[in-house]
Amino acid sequence: MPLAMLLLLYVNTFTPPASSVDGVKIVTRQITSGFTDTRTEYLAADRFRNEWQSQMRDGNGPPMATIILRGERDRVFMLDLAAREYITYETNPRGTTVGIKPRPMVDSGGTLQIWIENIDTGERKELFGHIARHIITHEKRVAGPGACSKSSVSESDGWYIDGSVMPQWHQQKKNNLGVVVAEVSAGSSDICFNKMDKIDVHRSGVETGFPVKITTTLQSEVAQPDGSSRTLFSTWGSEVVELKEGPLELSLFDVPKDFRLVASLRSWTAQPPRQLTGWEWFKEKIQELFR
Repeated sequence: MPLAMLLLLYVNTFTPPASSVDGVKIVTRQITSGFTDTRTEYLAADRFRNEWQSQMRDGNGPPMATIILRGERDRVFMLDLAAREYITYETNPRGTTVGIKPRPMVDSGGTLQIWIENIDTGERKELFGHIARHIITHEKRVAGPGACSKSSVSESDGWYIDGSVMPQWHQQKKNNLGVVVAEVSAGSSDICFNKMDKIDVHRSGVETGFPVKITTTLQSEVAQPDGSSRTLFSTWGSEVVELKEGPLELSLFDVPKDFRLVASLRSWTAQPPRQLTGWEWFKEKIQELFR
């Protein structure tokens, strides 16, 4: 065999693995009740990185990051980028931290009826190289007798692109309940402590996709100490300001060697929270307003 061919085989045999992986980078700005959260997310088929720094009225929070290596059990790393410290733990397929026993939930005995209608306005525009659809979503929640959830109505005005731009694990599942959550866990004296309503969802209209810009207005009734009710109006929004598809550096998903493993982060809660992508964070904020 010629020497040149031998050298070529040698080089091909010992070529180092690729230092990048196909994925997508998303920068999202979310605003609710004076709280601004800008997140930079890197999503691939089997890994995820989320960087954020929250801004409150009285200042900024520390720069943070979360790295999730997906598998039969997800390995989660939460990093304090300023202190150069991190914690790590595993979660099961439901997102519950391994080793932490979940709180027992009981049926409240009540039912929350939810009607969701997605209306395509027919308007289109190009965003980040994709055709975005303008969709208005009307949602009505009616809490029946004994339910711990609150009745409300809301309208979401959003622009959506095809969800296939995301890795499969992050794509919206057909007939997914989305933001439907009715768990109530207030103080131990609350009659709804650790109770869950039965949820009955009625959907109509078009499928949405991945939201690149959305504004939601919520109207709900809140009980007053004297037994009367007061109507509250809340508006919040989320907007993607950068979306880039292509190779991501694998080093993004590594904990820097000079970071120190600690039992808990001084800038975070002692118990690791469930990790969220930017859109899931936005849905969690919606859920909090319904409780």
